[in-house]
Amino acid sequence: MKKFGIALILGLLLILGTLSITSIAAVAGERIVFAVLPGMEQAMRAAAEAYKEKTGVEVVIHVLPRTGYREALVGPLSAGSGEFDVVYIQNPWLAEFAEAGFIDPLDKYLSPAQLKSAKAELFPGAYNGGVYDGKVWGLPWDLSNFMLFYRKDLIKDPPQTMDEYLELAKKFTKSINPNSPTKYGTVLEGSAERVNAQEWYNFLWSFGGDLFDENGKPILNSPAAIASLEYRYGMKTKYGVVPPDVNNYRYPEVLTAFQEGLVPMVIQWNAAYATFADPKQSPKIYNKFAATLIPGFKTKSGKIVRIPFAKAWYVAINHYSRNKKAAAEWILWFTGTEAGKISLLNGGLSSSVKAWSDPEVLKVRKDAQIFKETAQIARMTPNIPELPAIEDKLTEALTFVLAGKKTAAQALSEVNEEAYKILRQSGRLK
Repeated sequence: MKKFGIALILGLLLILGTLSITSIAAVAGERIVFAVLPGMEQAMRAAAEAYKEKTGVEVVIHVLPRTGYREALVGPLSAGSGEFDVVYIQNPWLAEFAEAGFIDPLDKYLSPAQLKSAKAELFPGAYNGGVYDGKVWGLPWDLSNFMLFYRKDLIKDPPQTMDEYLELAKKFTKSINPNSPTKYGTVLEGSAERVNAQEWYNFLWSFGGDLFDENGKPILNSPAAIASLEYRYGMKTKYGVVPPDVNNYRYPEVLTAFQEGLVPMVIQWNAAYATFADPKQSPKIYNKFAATLIPGFKTKSGKIVRIPFAKAWYVAINHYSRNKKAAAEWILWFTGTEAGKISLLNGGLSSSVKAWSDPEVLKVRKDAQIFKETAQIARMTPNIPELPAIEDKLTEALTFVLAGKKTAAQALSEVNEEAYKILRQSGRLK
C-alpha cells in the first residue's frame, strides 16, 4: 500500500535514510524530553516531578506553541531529529505518524505483560485508539468526550432520547413557547472546523450509522447517516430551536450561550464542566447545572442507543530518540493510575479508569462519575491515515447543509464519493 499523507515528509525521510539507534535501559540520571501541547503542563510537570523522585529519571516537559503545534512536531521529526524523546499526538494523527516512520511501536520496548496491564487500567476505547496495524503506537493520557449539560433548575428530568431532546428544545424556544425562560432550546457547534463533524458523530453513531463498513468502505450516505444529519441540522433549518448564527459557533460561543442563559442545555466536551462550575467564569449558572449522558436513539424494541464521540491525545516514542527504553517506561507510568491521580488532582486529565475512581479524586473532581460513565461507552474514529483528509471533506459538506445550500442526502452522497477517491488514491481500496 502506498504511504498516505505528508508526502514531503516521506521524501525527506528517504533522503535522510534510516537512523539505527540502540535503546538503553532507564536508569537514574537519565533525561527524557517530552514535547507537549500547552494547557496541561502544570499537571504534567507534577507527574514528572513524582517520576523523578521515584526513579531518578528527569522528564523535561517541553511546551510547543498551540498555534502550529502539529507543524512544530513534524518539522523536527521529518528532519530525523532526536531532540524530543516522547511526543504528544492526537488520535487522528497516530496512523499517519506511524506510516511516516515518525514513531515506534511500544511493543518493541514494553513486554506483553506490561501492555496487558496498561490495557486493563485504561478506558477500552482510549486504549484501542492507540492500536494501528496490530501494534500499540501510543498510550492515551488526555481523553475527551461529549456529554449533555443542562440547567437543573429548569429541567427536572434530562432527555433520554433524541425525540425528547428535540421536544425539550422546542419547549425552551421563545418563538415556539412565549413563556420559555430561555430564547433558544439548545445550540450546535456549527463552524467550518473539524469539531463540527466530531459533534455530529454523537448523532451518527447513536442513529446506527457509521463512517465505514466492516470492509473499510465508506458508508457516509447510509439511511441512518442521512437521518442523523437531517435531525441535527433540522434544529436550525426546520425547527429554529438554535440561534440563527450557529454556523459561526465554536467551543467558546457554545459555552457562552449556556453560561449567559441563552439556552438551557448543550451537548459539549467534558472540559466545559470545570468552566461551568467556576463561580468566577460562570456566575449565573455555576450552581444551577448538571451533566449527564447524551440522549440516544430509541429503537423499535425500546432500547436506547447512545454512543458519545471521544478523542484522545497519545504519548508515543520518537523514532529518532536515543532513550527509547527510558521513554517507553515513562509512557507506561505517565498514562497509568499513579500518574493519573496526580494529574487529576492538579487539574489535568487521565485515561485511567482506576485514577478516575480514586476516593480522593472523587472528592475533588465533581465530574468524575459522569466522565467514567461516558468514557466507558464512548467511541473513537478508526485509525487510518486517510481520516484527516476525509474529515476535511466531511466538514466542508456539513457547512453546506447547515447553511441550507444542500440537503443532507446530497451532501453526504458527494462526500462519500470523495472518501472513496481518497481511499483509492492511497491504495487502501481498489
